[in-house]
Amino acid sequence: MAGAAQGTGTVVVVGSINVDEVAEVERIPRPGETVLATASRRNVGGKGANQAVAACIVADEVAFIGRVGADAHGDFLRRGLHDHGVDVAMLVAVDGHESGAAHITVADGENTIVVVGGANRAWDRLDDSEAARVGAAAVVVCQLEIPPTVVDDTAAHTRGRFVLNAAPAGPVSAPTLRRCDPVIVNEHELAELTGQAVGDIASATAAATALREQGALSVVATLGASGAVWVTDDGSGHSPAPTVRVVDSTGAGDLFVGVLAGRLATGEPMNIAVADAVGAASVSVGAAGTIDSYPVRGEL
Repeated sequence: MAGAAQGTGTVVVVGSINVDEVAEVERIPRPGETVLATASRRNVGGKGANQAVAACIVADEVAFIGRVGADAHGDFLRRGLHDHGVDVAMLVAVDGHESGAAHITVADGENTIVVVGGANRAWDRLDDSEAARVGAAAVVVCQLEIPPTVVDDTAAHTRGRFVLNAAPAGPVSAPTLRRCDPVIVNEHELAELTGQAVGDIASATAAATALREQGALSVVATLGASGAVWVTDDGSGHSPAPTVRVVDSTGAGDLFVGVLAGRLATGEPMNIAVADAVGAASVSVGAAGTIDSYPVRGEL
C-alpha cells in the first residue's frame, strides 16, 4: 500500500464529467430501428463526476479535478457537483471545446451509452496546483475516460493511495499499474486486461490474481449480481450482493468505485470497503437515474 497522505479522509477524483442525456425505452433498439422514449432526463454524469458524488456519501472531503467547456453545460455541471458537496475549485472551463456528453438508453434495467469526450479530452497533464492537491490527498481516483497522459501524471503525483477504475476497457501503462491500490474492473475489463476468460467467482479471482501479478498492488473485480472479488497481498475474498429487483443499472459501477475509495480514505480495510461498495451499488440499481439513485450520507 502507498504511504500515508497528509489529507486523511480526503478523496480527490481526477476524471471525466458529462451532461447525461437519458432516454427510457421499452427495449433497446436494434440497428436501424427507431423506438419512442417513455421518459427522458438530463443530469450530471461522467464516470469521474459520478464517483466524486459517490465518495461524498462516506468520505470527509471530496474534490474534483477535470475539464468542461466554456458553455452553458459547463455551468450546469459545475453547479450540479457543487450541490452534491464536491469541491469544484479545480474544475476548469476550456475555451473552444464543448462540455462532454453521454447519450444513454435505458430499458429493463440495462443500458447502452455513447460518450462524446469534448473538453474531457482537452488536456494532457496536471498543472502545478492540481498536482499539489493530488499529492496531499489520502486517496486519488482516476478512470480511463480522460487522456492516458493525465492518468499517468496523476498516478505519478499521488503520495497517498491511487485507485484506478480501468473503464472503459483500455491499456494501462506499467508504471501506473504498479501504483494501483486497487485497480477496479468489471468482468469484461478484467478479461481484456488479462486475456483470461471470466465467468464466475473462481475464474474472476484467478484473473484478478493474474492482474495483481502483472504489477497492481491490489485488484477489485465487480461481478454484477454476484457481488465483487478482491485480491491483495493479504489474500483474496468475495463479497456477495443481495438479491434486488433491477430497475436501472446506470452509474452503479461508479457508485461502487466512489464508496470504495471513500471507505479506504477513512481507513477501512479492503473487505469492509468492498462490502459497503457492493451494498451501495445494490441500493442504486433498484431506482431509476444515476446520481439521483445514490444513497445519501449516513444511509449506509
